[in-house]
Amino acid sequence: MDLLQQLLQDNEKWLMERILSYAKLHNFTKYTSTLLEAWHMSILGLTNSLCMSIRFGVKEPQFTPDENYISDPVTEFGRLEAKRHHERGISMSMFLGLLKYYRDTYIDLIIEKGPQEFKQPWTHFILRSFDRFEIALCTEWITTDNSEHISRLEKANRRLSNEKNKYLTVFESTPRPVFLVDEDGLLDSMNLSAAHFLGLGGDSGEMYYSEGHSTIDRKAKGLRKPFESYLPWLKEDASLFSKGDDLSNRLEIRTDSNGVNQYFDVFFARMLDVSGKFSGMLIILDDITTRKQLELQLNHLATTDALTGANNLHRFLERAEEEIIRSERHDKPVSFLMLDIDHFKNINDTYGHAIGDDVLRVLSAACRKLFRKSDVFGRVGGEEFAAILPETTLEAATQVAERLRQILAQLEVDGPNGNISFTVSIGIVERKNGQNLSDVMRFADKSLYEAKNSGRNKVVAGNVKA
Repeated sequence: MDLLQQLLQDNEKWLMERILSYAKLHNFTKYTSTLLEAWHMSILGLTNSLCMSIRFGVKEPQFTPDENYISDPVTEFGRLEAKRHHERGISMSMFLGLLKYYRDTYIDLIIEKGPQEFKQPWTHFILRSFDRFEIALCTEWITTDNSEHISRLEKANRRLSNEKNKYLTVFESTPRPVFLVDEDGLLDSMNLSAAHFLGLGGDSGEMYYSEGHSTIDRKAKGLRKPFESYLPWLKEDASLFSKGDDLSNRLEIRTDSNGVNQYFDVFFARMLDVSGKFSGMLIILDDITTRKQLELQLNHLATTDALTGANNLHRFLERAEEEIIRSERHDKPVSFLMLDIDHFKNINDTYGHAIGDDVLRVLSAACRKLFRKSDVFGRVGGEEFAAILPETTLEAATQVAERLRQILAQLEVDGPNGNISFTVSIGIVERKNGQNLSDVMRFADKSLYEAKNSGRNKVVAGNVKA
């Protein structure tokens, strides 16, 4: 019998899974939980009672006409379960029916995992033990008079009421808007934060206790409307979640429904009734607009040259590398442009660094206006800038560079004694197969060097002068 005790104790989860499968199969989950953990205490209590009987040396439980089942410690769990379910309003027939499947669960374990030579005596032991549980349970049930039963029900009702108030307090105190949506997509309930979020005002607990006659209901002209009528920007994501299989999901969503960009962390959770069927969903909103704006600002600071607004060197090289890889993968042309302001040191020395900074800013603004969104433009040195032009041949890139050179030559910056103009030299190359970013930058730099050495204010494309 010690082996039986070991078998029962080693297979606790197996027993929980088997009784839950029986409960689902025979529709007991209409009144009980579908969560595996909810069956833990009952399996633990039955296993402990069976093991206690084994430790007492009982090999075949018997029944005598004068036996007091109420005082039997082995059947105590059955009596306690009878009290607990009686208080919940469960009928004795329902509870005895479920107990039969608990018995089958333990017999299944012996049949499937027990040693062949012990299956028959162990099965007999389980059957007799469950007979004793049932006798003790029925004795407890029928010896409880009506007044005691009513007292237990009142006590259980007070406990449930306290539990309800506790969870209602948590629900109403949550600072984030929470919405409960039923299986038909209608708003079933929401907490105080959600009411304020929708501009409906109200007081804590008002919707629950007013039974549909709260000021919030009146302002909304009845709460039970399609959820998307309250938050139309969530319609698509809520619908996708409700039709899917995930128990929960988390999304970051941007909306400008109020004319202002807002960011929300949206948590969806499926609400399951005790029978495991879908009965609605929980939606929790967390306004992360401030955090998101800070992230965007930090990202801008981390990737942008503060003076000119162009990509900084790190970000430019990162984006350029991506374009080089894309060019290689898809066998598409990509051209690289290096640009340097002619005699920039003279501008700084003659007019001061403030004017030099203005020149850099004006140049960057003109370049960003000319280049396409798909082009990558950045500041790679003091007065050096670079651009990578995806899906652009050397010939097309040369035309772009020449147009840019002419535009920049016409720009002027306010100086202390009048307007100041400047020119630029530009070198261009088209990436060849097998060349990496370093190769392309090196060849573009050579073209730029040639442009500066041959008179400046010109474009040199490889060995072709424009």
